[in-house]
Amino acid sequence: MSAETCGAEHPERPGTVCDREPHQNAGYHRERATGAVWAADPLPLVQGTGRGALAAIAARTTRHHHTGPAASAVIAWKDTR
Repeated sequence: MSAETCGAEHPERPGTVCDREPHQNAGYHRERATGAVWAADPLPLVQGTGRGALAAIAARTTRHHHTGPAASAVIAWKDTR
């Protein structure tokens, strides 16, 4: 195993080691000599961009609402102290 390779060991085949360049354990592992390929962590999901992504965020976000004027909340808080 070299510092320039991943080095992760196959879970079912001891001695089979990933010889890909370091890939932060994402995607898949592979050993070229044996042709073995095994799963690594799934690739991270990419958030969308543009208007569609903003619309989706807005749809998931609830509107902020007030229960009354701020002054009455301060007075009520002051009375509890």
